[in-house]
Amino acid sequence: MLGRFRRLRPLPAAVLALLLAALISGIVYRSWIGAQTRTLGVLALTGRVPVLAWATRELTDAPRVRDGLVAGVPTTVYRPGGGGRWPALVFLNGVTARGRHHPDVERLAGALARVGFLVLVPDPPGLAQGEVTERTLAATIAVVRAAAERPDAAGGRVGLVGVSVGASLGLLAAEQPTLADRVTLVAGIAPYTDLANVARLATTGDTLEDGRLVPYATKSFLQLVTARSFVAALPPSSDRSMLLAELLRLHEGSPDPLALFGRLQPDRIAPSVRALVKLFANRDPASFDRLYAALSPDLRASIVRLSPLAGADRLRAPVEIASAPHDKYFPLAETRALARAARHSRVSLTVTSTLHHAVPSLSLSDITDLFRFDGWAVRSIHALRG
Repeated sequence: MLGRFRRLRPLPAAVLALLLAALISGIVYRSWIGAQTRTLGVLALTGRVPVLAWATRELTDAPRVRDGLVAGVPTTVYRPGGGGRWPALVFLNGVTARGRHHPDVERLAGALARVGFLVLVPDPPGLAQGEVTERTLAATIAVVRAAAERPDAAGGRVGLVGVSVGASLGLLAAEQPTLADRVTLVAGIAPYTDLANVARLATTGDTLEDGRLVPYATKSFLQLVTARSFVAALPPSSDRSMLLAELLRLHEGSPDPLALFGRLQPDRIAPSVRALVKLFANRDPASFDRLYAALSPDLRASIVRLSPLAGADRLRAPVEIASAPHDKYFPLAETRALARAARHSRVSLTVTSTLHHAVPSLSLSDITDLFRFDGWAVRSIHALRG
């Protein structure tokens, strides 16, 4: 769930393999060689690959970086060197305390700007703390709209790139009717698409896959972020404040963040909070649907609005998703359900062991997976160029 990129190991053989792919694509598919070249530049800079990273810096202009507010949201803007209009994209991070100032995120945004993109990296409210709410989504939508309307954004359009929860926010933004025709592409790594199903997984250890309950192993951080998000969506009360404060005190490696709910006595909790406490104290998959249905209609409606699957029919932009074979937070079934429901958009899923949730790692241990990841990146950069 952490939206960050691990330093890629400087493996010359892996880089040479990708260079060979670039040469082949340039010969066979000339229109794609620019996308492959840009992809290599981004991977070299984010992974600090010797020689290739130096060459990319020498051949490109340093981006102009400005920190400020965009649509009222703290945002860092990376502009390519020189004037003109550029393909715009909004990079949406996952849950990480450093937000847009995480060094790996800054390195990635800078690399994208060096290869010709106007990049906006916002910190929507709550996201860094693991509170994904409608307020988070509204701020994201506002930044995406502002990015498309910038005078230096080519064609008045914008691409959306996200990791983990950030990819889910990108999908939700692209589903907005006022933005649907202005989004060039949604490129994401390991998103969730059904927030109710995420709560099922976090509380019971089972996920819904093709109508069947299937056990799925996840990291405990999923429980913590899900609990924070649901509690933050409750109407104000002293019990809500108490729960949120307790959850915010827990660190991301807490082994059982939901134990808090099991220690509470529901009859001493405000009615507006009681149903949620029972839901998060439950571990029985057979009881989940009944307990979820007991949540207030307003809360359930909010959960639907934060679920890309519910609005998949409104997607118009193409979608490129990449994920590990067994992501440590969100099952592949989440994206596959979105692909089935998106009748007006092409949703492509690339499964590659190069990824560990949002963390790519270049290696020749499986050359096929390496090329799968490269293909996802090249297709995404090609589409983002419009």
